[in-house]
Amino acid sequence: MRILIVEDDPLVALALKMFLAELGHAVVGTASDTIGAVRAIEDGVNADLAIVDLHLARGSSGIETAIQIRRLSGIASVFLTGDAEGARAGRHAALGCLAKPVSGLRLATALNAIEALAQGRHSHDIPDELELFSVDPLTLCLGSFHRDDQRR
Repeated sequence: MRILIVEDDPLVALALKMFLAELGHAVVGTASDTIGAVRAIEDGVNADLAIVDLHLARGSSGIETAIQIRRLSGIASVFLTGDAEGARAGRHAALGCLAKPVSGLRLATALNAIEALAQGRHSHDIPDELELFSVDPLTLCLGSFHRDDQRR
């Protein structure tokens, strides 16, 4: 998958980049707030998924960021946060929430589950750390999702 990271903690963003690279995913952009994420989208970032922290730099809201990303590009988001209650308040803006801190294994399991659902397969192995807000938006947001090797 091509992934946009929106995270204001540089160490967390770096760890995510490393985990994603090890898992074979491409980080196509990073931002620390809503303005940076919108700028990346306007600059033509081509992502399949955005991983968005809930509380961002300069008081930016991850919920608003996910809404803007989807509005501008159709890219779905998953929240990565330690604030599960806050993420649930934004359930209309994202596919679900992955709890911080995240390990490479937990991230891999969550992304595999999202990929399976996006491709129309039922994933019986949704990890406990990934709280899906609804399965229906997966079809709407990621209906055109496909791996690079599946492109025509």
